[in-house]
Amino acid sequence: MQSSLDPKLLKTINVDPQAAYMIATLEKLEQNQWWSAEQHQATQFNMLRPLLEHAARTVPFYRDRFKAAGIRSDMPLNIKSWGKIPLLTRRDIQEAGELLFSMKPPPDHGQITQASTSGSTGQPVHVKSTALNTLLWRIFTVREHLWHKRDFSLKLASIRQFGDGFAAPPEGKIDEGWGPATNALIKTGPCAMLSILATVKEQAEWLMGQKPDYLLSYPSNLLALIRYFEDNGLALPNLKQVLTISETVSPALRTASLKIWGAPVVDTYSSREMGYIASQCPDHEHFHVHAENVLVEILDPDNIPCRPGKIGKLVITSLYNYAMPLIRYQIGDYAEVGEPCPCGRGLPVLNRILGRERNMLHLPNGEVRWPIIGGPIPRHINLPPRQYQVVQKSRDVLEVRVASARPFTEEETSSLTVAFNKAFGHDFEIRWVYVDEFPQNSSGKFEEFISEISG
Repeated sequence: MQSSLDPKLLKTINVDPQAAYMIATLEKLEQNQWWSAEQHQATQFNMLRPLLEHAARTVPFYRDRFKAAGIRSDMPLNIKSWGKIPLLTRRDIQEAGELLFSMKPPPDHGQITQASTSGSTGQPVHVKSTALNTLLWRIFTVREHLWHKRDFSLKLASIRQFGDGFAAPPEGKIDEGWGPATNALIKTGPCAMLSILATVKEQAEWLMGQKPDYLLSYPSNLLALIRYFEDNGLALPNLKQVLTISETVSPALRTASLKIWGAPVVDTYSSREMGYIASQCPDHEHFHVHAENVLVEILDPDNIPCRPGKIGKLVITSLYNYAMPLIRYQIGDYAEVGEPCPCGRGLPVLNRILGRERNMLHLPNGEVRWPIIGGPIPRHINLPPRQYQVVQKSRDVLEVRVASARPFTEEETSSLTVAFNKAFGHDFEIRWVYVDEFPQNSSGKFEEFISEISG
């Protein structure tokens, strides 16, 4: 297969020890992405052996957990034996605290850092990692750029959460390079940044001035922006790709981005705990798991691996975090298993990455399904920026919070109720609540559907 590491590109690098390591790793990734699924799995189990031994020896939580479950760190590793290791939940992490930290992380993995997840599920966790984890995050960032053949000389714009007061509207902030990942290797074009706390109007005006070639933001924010551009007859003629993070990408966003901006959406799935987990295939809309960085399992309610086409809970193991091993971590998301990819990469395929468990719709008969969000409100109703949020209050009641220029008429309310219930597959009692705006949570994310039903 032809390498995506262009020799002309590599001539522009500033070769220091970190850059040399990144280049060597990227070259290796370029080759082994074409391995068979069996080769990837065998390599992962080889990497898990020392991780299990390290966890049993230096992490009090796993020493006690493995002993209680009858797990030996020297046991033969295969799909069957691996499945005997208990799943790790967010509650486990919160309750374990420092007992999940390694008492003796490898010195050659570099400095230990600590961070907290955003807590969008209401369950933030504190995670330790190493300089090696940070470096790998950067490497997989560059891999994703290379997969999608981005021109590093062009301008990238990023509208997301930053530190307090950073990149505030209306000016935002301009950096000479795209960020730490690329800056270590390649001379890129500028990166324009704007805080997600900017209003949609402020974002649109800023983008019109910046004229970016690539735009990164959260899916819900992008959909609001696209609708603002459409309503006001605006355009971004230079835009080549829309990059998404943090939230689930809907078909409506992909369609709208192509229609209004003429740019495809390219999604990435990562987490603060795990780093890069999966990225969209260069040739298809489904995702490839970065099997060199994480082991991903998709399990049904009985913790049996799902077959292609089936949806299950995501269980992830970090292959490199020896400061705080996360082994069989039930991260809280769901995904659909995919068939092997026609592109030829042997990396595991996820057809779709779905929302959190708290974002599932509970029907009165006990069934649980994914809510269909993204279009029940007709376009002729003036909703700047046509944003709404559905909150399931009980198995029979939905609260629809709407940021509207005016209350709906009785006729509109009736037709909208029919539209929502058709989308959700049940005749719910719908209560309409009007709000001036939806405040961003601390992570800058927005959830279109929230279920307040537990279990």
